[in-house]
Amino acid sequence: MSKYKTNIRHNSPAFKSWLLPLLLFMLLPVTASAFWSINDNRTKQETFDYILKVNGSGVAVVDNNVVVSLQLTAIQDVPFSQSVVISPELVDTATLHKAELPLIFLNSRNQQVYFERHLKNEYPDAIALRKKNGEDLKIDYLRSVKYEPWMDHAVLNLRKASCACRNQKDRGEEIIELFPKKEGPVEIQLFPVYKLPPADNSVKVREEKGSAYLCFVVDKWDILPNYMDNPRELEKIHNSINIVKNDSNVTIKKMSIEGYASPEGSYSHNVKLSENRTEALKTYLQKTGKTKGIRLEARGKGENWDGFLKYLRNNNQVPQRSKLLNIATSKASPDEKEKRMRKEAGEGYAYVLKNVFPSLRCTNYAVEYTVRPFTLEESEVVFETRPINLNLNEIYRLADKYFDNEQKYYSIMRKAYLLYPEDSYINLTMAYLSIKKGEVNEAINYLKKVKDCPEKTMDEGLIAYLQGDFAKAIQLVEEAQRQGLPDATHQLEEFKKLTNNK
Repeated sequence: MSKYKTNIRHNSPAFKSWLLPLLLFMLLPVTASAFWSINDNRTKQETFDYILKVNGSGVAVVDNNVVVSLQLTAIQDVPFSQSVVISPELVDTATLHKAELPLIFLNSRNQQVYFERHLKNEYPDAIALRKKNGEDLKIDYLRSVKYEPWMDHAVLNLRKASCACRNQKDRGEEIIELFPKKEGPVEIQLFPVYKLPPADNSVKVREEKGSAYLCFVVDKWDILPNYMDNPRELEKIHNSINIVKNDSNVTIKKMSIEGYASPEGSYSHNVKLSENRTEALKTYLQKTGKTKGIRLEARGKGENWDGFLKYLRNNNQVPQRSKLLNIATSKASPDEKEKRMRKEAGEGYAYVLKNVFPSLRCTNYAVEYTVRPFTLEESEVVFETRPINLNLNEIYRLADKYFDNEQKYYSIMRKAYLLYPEDSYINLTMAYLSIKKGEVNEAINYLKKVKDCPEKTMDEGLIAYLQGDFAKAIQLVEEAQRQGLPDATHQLEEFKKLTNNK
């Protein structure tokens, strides 16, 4: 072989004629392998990487939270029946500490429908967007996690994965932001709001009311003052009358009495019984002189089916409760209802006959009166003795006197809430106070009773902020701004500190 080599010159025509094809043949597998490797890499990039353009990003420490803001553009299309899941996370690569933030789902059309139906409850804080083929998709992301000291050495990382039927494939990751050097926390001021009730010059009409459970001999209606519990029950009525009569700030208009019977027995008999017993109480009060100068109105209301239904709906320990409710709410006559309850729900009927019906034989009474207006100084005294006699304007005027005394102001409004628990203005004020104290759940419950208004929208935005949903917070505060609330503009300026801080 060596002799063969030495006898052939490398520059001879014979060498060139057959060696070049030989070399090409020998190099063909390498060249082909390199060619397919290049194409494999291109395919791999298209298959496993997902192109996101990062237009802006920020990490800020606000109070005791780390706020992450992202402005992204999704360029690459999402294959049919797939989702691309973007996982923002703060990672300390040295200690491997990690804090995961809410996910971003980029869905094809059918996967967006699937998310709304099946995944929304599983990922309530996630952003889910449909990526239309051929169109860039802008993504605004603003979320937070609780600050921990290890985060001082963290980076903001984006992990990407494709998902089809919950089978995930890695699409790579990229570091896009360093954790900010600590120069003190970003100070964010919140501007919760409430509004004053409109002026009210109407006459203040109030009632002192209650229920008495008088005892009567079977099928009788005479008032026996010393019979069974009657002394205590009559005393309740007397006290209610005296409270109003002894108040020099009021004028009594009338006293009404409504008597009820329980549903057992004949309906016509029970109507007559309730009428006679109510009239007997009216006569008794007049004879005692307790109602002198007061116009009395008495009316027998018959069987107390409303009270019976209320009890059944609120007490699930009643035997055969559902069957009793179905009968009691049917369109049958009262006598037919009682007959059916005895026959079809014997155990349940025996229970209510003993434990419920006695409480239905009640007498409701109300002393109706009007109240004069009060000055600020008078309101302060009345608020401590008979706060029900103040209207909303008088209460708010008194509270405003102590606006700079947070504890006193809250005490007044809390007492007002107990007096008027369904009032929209008071609930809005209580939500305002709860937001100032950082009591998110309380604020949410108060706002449920508030009518729609710019102030409610604004406070809902601040609740979203306190819950860490900054995107929703900005959306709601911007809506309050569009509704004409000046404080919303100030709040948006504060929120800019979250994204401007680096």
